[in-house]
Amino acid sequence: MSGETNENKKINTENQTRKKKKGFKRWYRKWRKPLLRSVSAGAIVAILYLIVAFSGIPFIAKWRTLYIETAMSTHSHQWLAEAFFPKSVVDKVVDQKMADLEQQEDLNSDWQDVTGNTEEETDSKTAFFEQYWELDSESVHAYLDARPYLTENGYDSLLIEDMDNTLGLQTAKGDKLLVADVANNLLIVGVSGDGYVGKMAIVKNPAQVDLVESKSLGSFGELAESYGERTDALLVINASGFKDPEGHGAGGEIKGCLVLDGVEYGKPKGDTWKMFGFKNDDRLYISNYYEEDITEYRWAVEFFPALIVNGEISITGSFGMGIQPRTTIGQTESGDFLMLIVDGRQVGYSLGCTVAECADIMLRYGAYQGANMDGGSSAVMWYKGEQITKSSSKAGNGRYMPDALIVRKPTDPEVAGTTSY
Repeated sequence: MSGETNENKKINTENQTRKKKKGFKRWYRKWRKPLLRSVSAGAIVAILYLIVAFSGIPFIAKWRTLYIETAMSTHSHQWLAEAFFPKSVVDKVVDQKMADLEQQEDLNSDWQDVTGNTEEETDSKTAFFEQYWELDSESVHAYLDARPYLTENGYDSLLIEDMDNTLGLQTAKGDKLLVADVANNLLIVGVSGDGYVGKMAIVKNPAQVDLVESKSLGSFGELAESYGERTDALLVINASGFKDPEGHGAGGEIKGCLVLDGVEYGKPKGDTWKMFGFKNDDRLYISNYYEEDITEYRWAVEFFPALIVNGEISITGSFGMGIQPRTTIGQTESGDFLMLIVDGRQVGYSLGCTVAECADIMLRYGAYQGANMDGGSSAVMWYKGEQITKSSSKAGNGRYMPDALIVRKPTDPEVAGTTSY
């Protein structure tokens, strides 16, 4: 009986084994191709990753570096670089940025060979287009020729406001002309490039440019619109960086120094940061904080990097800062003050740009000095009661800022007594 039982067990075991083999064969036939495809796809992904992470092919290396720089330059996004690339690759990019910053140590503005504007006897139209050379384009001439009433009493009161560029007017450099407000010495142009859009204000009288601190400096900042309304300004952009733990800072604590009428606020960063500011001659100076007598300054802030010094571009490539929303300032030899905001972090609209692209825009409009300011979600421009750039901040209206650069009206008492070109 036991022998028969053992024989049955053996037969059952063999049957089960055959069933398992048949089941495996059926499973293998069914899943063989998907498995091969998955293994192949995995191998391709692995190879592509190795190429992206380590290849020296210029195109790949450029965009890998820009990706890492962009992520690492925003505290809350650094994990986007560290999660996808080996530490050695990330460290190489960061080390290059530090090397670039150290090279800025000896950069200082020098205005000694610049004479500014010279007075010459010319007719009003010629004089106007010499001063407002940016308007010397076919589209502007055609627009004014078709509307002689705009200049029948001269050019001093000429006003064109076309923020959507429906008129199709262009500057002499081919950018969109959005505002020409001659009475207030102000132009606003729309700039664009590969993946970005922005706006640049050109202030013909630098005496109108001022730096204003928050009402609660040290505790809370203010939005751009608050600065504009409180000071009755024509235009406002962000200025200093500020302490921003986990992206939730109140905008009251300055990063770096702040100088107002020769008085120091904040704590100088020094090291690789530069000092950007106006002395009482209304010229923009780029220097090292520890080398300056701050009592000579009407206003100054610290940030990095210097973009243009004495007419020469002072950076190369992306300078380790990737693609971001940007705020930059500059000044031409004739004294025109340039204020540039580039929107970013908005897919389908504007991703942002590199600091080198900002420098190129400013050089296009004659910058002799140029500096990068705090950008990111703080980058914003406000004009005559409206925000005219698209901030990447959660609320869309910029950040609370410890200070702001404003353009005062020429009739503002604060402008009286200051130097102008």
